[in-house]
Amino acid sequence: MIKRIFIIAIASMTLFSCGSKTKTKREARMISLGEDTPDFTAFDIETLHTEDAVPQNKLKAKVQMRYKNGNERYPNGIDIVTYDTETGDESSHLIADSAIYTADSTMYTVYSNVVLQDYKKGQMLETDTLHFNKETGDIFTDDHVKITTEDEIVTGKGMRANQNNPEEYEILDIEGSVYVGD
Repeated sequence: MIKRIFIIAIASMTLFSCGSKTKTKREARMISLGEDTPDFTAFDIETLHTEDAVPQNKLKAKVQMRYKNGNERYPNGIDIVTYDTETGDESSHLIADSAIYTADSTMYTVYSNVVLQDYKKGQMLETDTLHFNKETGDIFTDDHVKITTEDEIVTGKGMRANQNNPEEYEILDIEGSVYVGD
């Protein structure tokens, strides 16, 4: 009986070991120290970006992970406030459940429960994913969007805008518009 259990155990180990790939030392090092492992992790961060001592924006996050390739992850939420450079007042406020920054494309992507309030325009944008290209200023999504103003609620799919011309934006496929004003 014990001999039979021993043979079944050896046969099982042989079958399972044949199904998995053997990792080389280099592959093992990439797994333990590679691009999937952060080079730097910070908790409960708050950073203030200024230019010539004038506040530009403030970023808060519960966790920030930075990688060797320059990429960053914010897996537990992100909160960004942008300031008006002339008055110092808050001009916009963005919150999301998660965010990533991809260094080679200078692209920020915030996702899951994204809410962007633009205090200057009196608007609020809600979507699941929002991309921002730091180099070009392009802001876009292909997901459903809801833009709420004092007078109107517009829903659609996909949006294109540019940080350098915030007055103009385009909703690619408008699904509905409701006027809520007087």
